[in-house]
Amino acid sequence: MKDNYENDSRVVAALVRNAIENSFLRPITVAETISKDANTKELLRYSSETEAVKAEAEASEYLESLRDGFGYSIVFAVSDCSKAYYTCNGISKFVDPENDEHDIWYKLFVESGKKYDLDVDTDEAANWSLSVFVNSAVYDDNNEFLGVCGVGVDMTELQSMLERYERIYDVKINLIDYTGLIQVDTDITKIENDYIEVENLNELSDGEVYYEILDSGNRIITYMDNLDWYLVIQNEKTLSIDIFKIITPCIVCIVVGIILFSIILIFCRIPKVDDQEG
Repeated sequence: MKDNYENDSRVVAALVRNAIENSFLRPITVAETISKDANTKELLRYSSETEAVKAEAEASEYLESLRDGFGYSIVFAVSDCSKAYYTCNGISKFVDPENDEHDIWYKLFVESGKKYDLDVDTDEAANWSLSVFVNSAVYDDNNEFLGVCGVGVDMTELQSMLERYERIYDVKINLIDYTGLIQVDTDITKIENDYIEVENLNELSDGEVYYEILDSGNRIITYMDNLDWYLVIQNEKTLSIDIFKIITPCIVCIVVGIILFSIILIFCRIPKVDDQEG
């Protein structure tokens, strides 16, 4: 019984993981492509706010062309020198991680030394809508850090995908970070608010699958290294429910057998017509 549940869970986890990774493959590739573009590097070289403002119209036109070309509503670039946050509408703000809590993502990404990462956040330039930002580091030809660029994926797109798989496989799907904080959920109120507790979460390596039986069912967790997130799939079915499904046919057979046996007994006790006439 346990083996059946575990095997089924592993198959579902593999299918869902593949779908999620494929959905992020394009935005990650696009973000890295933009980071290598000479125009992006030139834009982020402006070392002062004055220079950044002067380049605002040019930056807006450039990012707008990227938006139209790649099809993402959110395309941005942040200069490490001037701290200007460029969007298709010009300079949205000057990032200030030390004094603006909403800009802490920039500091964390720079300090991580990663080539790219995913960050769930609200978009100040788009009515605070929730998106998954794909951040990519920009370096010049001498490998000097220039800033960050990237694209944003609308959270509703990911929610729709998860909702579809939840409906097909009758499971609950979450994406969480290394602390257990929910990054993607079909319930938007849980995103970056609720936690899923998993023991020894950080010990999972890429592709490794951890299966466990819970009081409320069972779940499977796997680490996706290219996203630096953990996929959690929970099935609310329990062993007792499956056992009930197994013994039900047996009970039916017994009941049917008793009924048939009773009918046979009754039939045997009915006097034959020949005996009555004799």
